[in-house]
Amino acid sequence: MPHSLRPHGQVTPALDQVNDRIRRLMDEPAGEERSASYAELLVEWAEVSRDDVVQAA
Repeated sequence: MPHSLRPHGQVTPALDQVNDRIRRLMDEPAGEERSASYAELLVEWAEVSRDDVVQAA
């Protein structure tokens, strides 16, 4: 999944895609498969959203 740097406060298309996949997943019945998929999507979300983090001095 491609991601790019973004100005602070704006969402990249990649982050939008992950958020959309999470929303669609929540419409599925609860179960082990959904839980595993959700965990994978959270890791993906964290990687894509990391571009907006600024390290402290």
